[in-house]
Amino acid sequence: MDFKIKALLGHTLLALSWAGSAYAYETEFILNKQGQQAFELRIYGPDDGGYDTSDQSNPRVSPWNIDENGRLKIRAALERWAEILDLPAGYTPAVINLGTMNDKNANAYGAQLSNPDHPNFVLSALQARLHGIFQGDPNNPDAVISVGKLDLDTAPVNPSQLPLTGKADYNAVIFHELAHALGISNTVTDNLPENSFDPPDPFFLNDLSPWALGLRDDQGRAPSPGQKILCSVCTNPYDPAAFDLREDKGYFTGDHVQEVLNGAMPGIPVSILNVHDQPRYGVDRNYMSHTELRNSLMSHQTYRNYVNLMEAELATLQDIGLSIDRRNFFGYSVYGDGVTLNNTNGYFARNANGTAYLPGQYNMATQGLGLHIYGERNIITQAADLLTAGPGGVGVRVDGSENTLLIPEATRIHAQGWYGRGLQFSYGRHHNIVQQGEVRADGQAGIGALFDFGQNAMGSDDEYHGSWLVVVDGQLQAVPTILQGALISNYDLSGTLSGQKAAIHIADNAWVQNINILQGAQITGDITSDYNRRDSDQQLLLTRISFGQKADENGRATKAADPNFQMRYDGNIKGQNNLAVVIAGGATSLNGQHELYGLRVDRGATLYGNSEFTINPEYNFTNNGTLSPGNSYGNMTIKGNFVQGADGRILVEASTTQNDHIDVQGLAQLDGELHVDLQPDWYQNGWTLNQDKVFTASQTQGQFAALNATLASPTLNVESTGNGWSVSRNQDAYAQYAASPNAASVGTSLAQASSGNQSLAAVYQAMDFSRTDGSDIGLALDQLSGGSYAAQTAAALRREQLVSEQLRQTDGINKSGWQSFIQTYGGRYHWQLGNNDVDHRSETYGVMLGAEHRAEGSDWSLGVHGNANEQRVNVDAPFQAKSKLTGLGLGVHARYRGYSQEGWNGLAQLRVGIEQGKMNRNISFAGYQARPSSDWTGHTFSLGVQTGYNWTLGENGSIGPVLALDYLHYRRPGLEESGDAASRLRLGASRQNALQASIGLALRQNWNLSQDRQLQTSLSIAWEQALLSRNQTQEAAFASAPSVSFDGRYARVDSHALALGTSISLQQSERLRLGLSASTRLLGESRADINGKLFLNWMF
Repeated sequence: MDFKIKALLGHTLLALSWAGSAYAYETEFILNKQGQQAFELRIYGPDDGGYDTSDQSNPRVSPWNIDENGRLKIRAALERWAEILDLPAGYTPAVINLGTMNDKNANAYGAQLSNPDHPNFVLSALQARLHGIFQGDPNNPDAVISVGKLDLDTAPVNPSQLPLTGKADYNAVIFHELAHALGISNTVTDNLPENSFDPPDPFFLNDLSPWALGLRDDQGRAPSPGQKILCSVCTNPYDPAAFDLREDKGYFTGDHVQEVLNGAMPGIPVSILNVHDQPRYGVDRNYMSHTELRNSLMSHQTYRNYVNLMEAELATLQDIGLSIDRRNFFGYSVYGDGVTLNNTNGYFARNANGTAYLPGQYNMATQGLGLHIYGERNIITQAADLLTAGPGGVGVRVDGSENTLLIPEATRIHAQGWYGRGLQFSYGRHHNIVQQGEVRADGQAGIGALFDFGQNAMGSDDEYHGSWLVVVDGQLQAVPTILQGALISNYDLSGTLSGQKAAIHIADNAWVQNINILQGAQITGDITSDYNRRDSDQQLLLTRISFGQKADENGRATKAADPNFQMRYDGNIKGQNNLAVVIAGGATSLNGQHELYGLRVDRGATLYGNSEFTINPEYNFTNNGTLSPGNSYGNMTIKGNFVQGADGRILVEASTTQNDHIDVQGLAQLDGELHVDLQPDWYQNGWTLNQDKVFTASQTQGQFAALNATLASPTLNVESTGNGWSVSRNQDAYAQYAASPNAASVGTSLAQASSGNQSLAAVYQAMDFSRTDGSDIGLALDQLSGGSYAAQTAAALRREQLVSEQLRQTDGINKSGWQSFIQTYGGRYHWQLGNNDVDHRSETYGVMLGAEHRAEGSDWSLGVHGNANEQRVNVDAPFQAKSKLTGLGLGVHARYRGYSQEGWNGLAQLRVGIEQGKMNRNISFAGYQARPSSDWTGHTFSLGVQTGYNWTLGENGSIGPVLALDYLHYRRPGLEESGDAASRLRLGASRQNALQASIGLALRQNWNLSQDRQLQTSLSIAWEQALLSRNQTQEAAFASAPSVSFDGRYARVDSHALALGTSISLQQSERLRLGLSASTRLLGESRADINGKLFLNWMF
């Protein structure tokens, strides 16, 4: 068509004569999105002269000024056309005059251009300018817009694709009228006066417009210049050569239109009648200058819920020669009926040339539309992404009837711009949606899924449509089949849905029957409904929102409940006269302010969360399943009547400090169970919880059939008291799990003090809510006891025994004079005892220095000695502690003869010492952790005697018995640990006395070496026996609760042991001896008790 127009017009155009204006006017330039000037808008007021001088004898002057609202709306309409139209090279802005009139109408038209070389053809100046074949005349307008006294809306400009106000949509009216000036205008007239209502005699003018050339009659024939037109009420006599519209089946067609319609219909319908198929309303004397697609803005129907052109209508402009990138505004359209389609057409940004999409990039066009479903009974699977972020962008718009839209899991439908709509269902009945993919409208005022017929762009007072609703001039009319039913039958949602203003909105004219929220659904944004209409029996037409129905393999809701359903929704659900919520299966968390007709929790389903429910007085909130406030602790408020059936259960969580609560502000009809689930906390013995702490109502009828409680604790008991619950402990609540009497002592003390002692709350809570088999408590009692300090005491005593042994193992001097000695020593042992004691490991390292003197001719020598050592103690599980002990000692000793001399020998020693100790305990059980620590200064005292007898064995050997007696005293002061208040201890002072006797045999053998050197060896065996009690008592209490005290009885020394020792030394000279020794202890309670030393003796 574009080619034909240019071929016909050539380069010479003659304009109809306009008279220039010498008056002033205001000028605005309308730009497109590329910043090009598309239109020069000249605004005429009453003092600005004629804005329409096509009738030079009677120029039209504006009787009133257009207000700011009007200017904004007109500017917005022109900006939309500026965005749609591609401008030719060298284009200068077309001039549009804007004025007013007193008629209740609005119109736009342009100057008509003709070419004498091509008779019978006419073109509007605006078309010619946009074809780039006419430069225009700055003194004459290319088009004129006249605005009359219509009831036009005054709302702020917005890019909605639905009329919103109920008044004539100002923006849409101007958009419609300018489409006529752009070429949707016929060249047909009749011979009647302008205001006549007589039957006309229409005929085509001799000059046909591009629009007229695209028209076809009932028989598919094109018009010809001057051709008569036949219609059912026209007066033209029958002529077989006439343009036959007696069946009113005329249409417009062209290549682009046929591409869009894809065989759905022969072309875009036009009508010669005022009301199609109803001749009694007469002829529309605009004569096919409007398209008659259902509810179209470009129609002359009395009800129109579009504010822009459909894709097929935009294609007509292409077919009359305008350059438009249609795919920038429409992804795909379905005009057919009964179509099953896997739609792989996406919607994205366009490339710079407007020839292809850029997949994955958002389209920014105003009022872009990814998919339009106009037809009926279609099943459309949207298998490609639809991505728009432009103002008023819509992912999918549905206007037919009984369509099914399937959105697979991999599909994204995004309308992220201002007033974006992910899904918009705007007409018809019995539509179905199965959404498994992602639908978003997160921009300003965005709605994820909108169910709304919209208002009437011509004014809803004239005509208004909705589900089961047609109102004309305020009177209900018969409802056509297409509106007899709910707009939406089922919306099955298992994908992602979000909207900034609302995730789902149901308008006051749209009935939605079922919204089924299935497993996998994620909803961000409110769910709102303004619908409030009743059926013929005056029953509200409700929308049922169900959570937790089971989906089939295709994502459709079944009637069965889904026990695995899990969902949290943090939006508001508001529709007190329409929305009935059903919790059908699984577990649903609702958190927000909800205004509902009613709510029902079905058997086997759970509703929880923090919400306020306002219920319509006509119905109630019914619980036949489980109702549980909060997502942990929380509250539910029910403003309205509440009914709990026999199978219903209220499950509330509670502790000593907080609890769930349900408040019914209305009548509560009670049955079923009220169940308290007590949460981990510290419960004093005898703690109680009253029913009115967890459930209150303004008025009650009946009572709960059962008050039950759950308490997952190995130590606590809970029982119903008639109006609440009480918690208690048995005296052996903790001790029953003890692994030893010492642990039991701790447990008994804790149980006896459980009515107070908030300071120990963390310990009580950890034990009370540990594993139900009590294993954690057994561990806890050991770790809470003073057993680690008992192990440290035992290790300290063993250390002092080791120091005493070092001195006994030194040889005396056989000659008079002084002798000094130094020896390093070390020892380790692992003490593994019975259940009532504390296994531990100890490592000791030290050095001893000493000197002694023997007078000439005497068998006695006297000496002094000192030692320094460090000891590390690791206390085994379950106690888990580490101790570091640093000791210093100073003593005197007396020796009778050397060990190697024949006959009697002996040693007496006395020593005092000081110890610097540190302890770090690790407490960890049932989630409780602490690391108490301490340090102290302790003291030691030791006194020992030893005697033996040597018999000569060969030339250089000896053998003989050895008898020893050692007394040890160890004192650690009372101390208080630092650390967590719930577990740090206050230890009583420890004073320990130990007396050990030993009897054994010593064998020595010397070998003479060259240069007067001698190799000396020894081997000893001895039985050691403790003569005092081997046990100690450790007193302890919790530092923050001294009343919770306990004693522990632990081993402190081996009761007996077999000691084996050996040594080897080299007498390097008369004055110097070097050697080393090793020893071990067997048959005692300790294991792996090994000691060794390296020594040096120097005589001077």
